[in-house]
Amino acid sequence: MQRTIFLFLYVILITSFTNAQPLVHSPEKEIDDFLCTKGIEIDSCDYPLLYDELYNWINTPYRYAGNTANGIDCSGLVKQLYNKIYNISLSGGSKDIFNQVIAISNINELIEGDIVFFKIRKNRISHVGIFLKDGFFIHSSVQRGVIISHLSEPYYQKYYFSGGRIL
Repeated sequence: MQRTIFLFLYVILITSFTNAQPLVHSPEKEIDDFLCTKGIEIDSCDYPLLYDELYNWINTPYRYAGNTANGIDCSGLVKQLYNKIYNISLSGGSKDIFNQVIAISNINELIEGDIVFFKIRKNRISHVGIFLKDGFFIHSSVQRGVIISHLSEPYYQKYYFSGGRIL
């Protein structure tokens, strides 16, 4: 009798493991979870390719004049993302990119995918990023590599110059 009960429990245990569904890795959920930790909620009005692609660059180290996953600077990141997401080739550094956009002076008129410019060194455009939504933008920081920051942070408020849009 004990052997029959043991055999019955053994069969149930084995069959429960064979019927278990494998865990499926969901990159969309991983990206959504990451963005949620940053305070960014993606909805159906947002452009998912932008967020999918930026996720691939997060934590990439900063490298002056770099444009690869081994290291990238701010203008390199903007050029890589614009090329991959929008199939638009931008050229040059931050100041050169500014000359390729339509300036947007009102920060409240920025939309997803606009470019944000900062005058950090010697009152000239020296830093650039891509606006996401709700004040968030992605950029390559000298000290922290590719990160998402907010335009309301005191440092970025101090140096923010303009937004720009590619038409």
